[in-house]
Amino acid sequence: MNQNIIACGQKVYVGTRVVLWDEGFVCPNKRGRSTCSHHDTKLNDAPSRKNSAYKILKPQLAYEELIQCVHQFVLHYDACYSSLHCHQLMTESSFKGSHFYLDLDGTIYQTCDLYWKTNTAPADDRQGNERAVHVEMANLASEALARESEWLPSNQDKYQKKKGQWILDLPKDYRKELQVTGFKITPSRTHGERGYFSKKINGRVVRMWDFTEEQYQALIKLSIGINRLLPRVKLQVPFDKKSGKHPLDRLKNYSNFSGILGHAHVQQGENGVECKYDPGSAFNWPRLRKVFALHGKRKGT
Repeated sequence: MNQNIIACGQKVYVGTRVVLWDEGFVCPNKRGRSTCSHHDTKLNDAPSRKNSAYKILKPQLAYEELIQCVHQFVLHYDACYSSLHCHQLMTESSFKGSHFYLDLDGTIYQTCDLYWKTNTAPADDRQGNERAVHVEMANLASEALARESEWLPSNQDKYQKKKGQWILDLPKDYRKELQVTGFKITPSRTHGERGYFSKKINGRVVRMWDFTEEQYQALIKLSIGINRLLPRVKLQVPFDKKSGKHPLDRLKNYSNFSGILGHAHVQQGENGVECKYDPGSAFNWPRLRKVFALHGKRKGT
């Protein structure tokens, strides 16, 4: 069972299951980074080409270059039932893609070498994908609520409380494709009797149930692995020392921030791009900050 992530052929062990593109999902619409030079520059532009066209020239030099170019790990919810569902939608697009998917059961899928760019968060300066790697985390977000669902209409909320526990009713076609057989999909945390969290992000109230415990555990390991592979992606998340809170809106220094942040932190909808809200109101930023701080102390950094 593979537990490594890869950039320019360089492998880093993350300590949790990673399904690589040669046995799982292949990014359908990767591009060359204009900030990198060890590939055919024709790959920087659309349209998408066959997977065999994406070749890294001089991988060691390419890796050294990539380390200098990438300083952000951007987190997304996919508003899908599962990573399979997310990949199906990516494949239907002519430009969308993500380096990683993080499924409900904590399985990580790496869809391409991190050297390549994926068009997941252009950011308000339209340069966001050049400086970042991305993960799409399986979570229905507001699609889980019947009254707010736009693309996945339902007569009732997709999370139902059974024997005191909130459980996602996942369609059979997606459930059977999870790597963990019989996995029970429950949020890591719940908010009161209603179960879901509700906060305003970039001007919009976002309501959603939390990610699973398995997703948080895998994400933490993935983040530490990315930091080892791409050291400019620091193990830090947005935090306001004055207020003692984690900001949810777009950051003032969004383009310069080095670390792990959300799509909402880089994109509130300027220069013709959409306003974004992920990873949403339920995401547990304090948990990541605490874990990364403890990790830094153990390493003496």
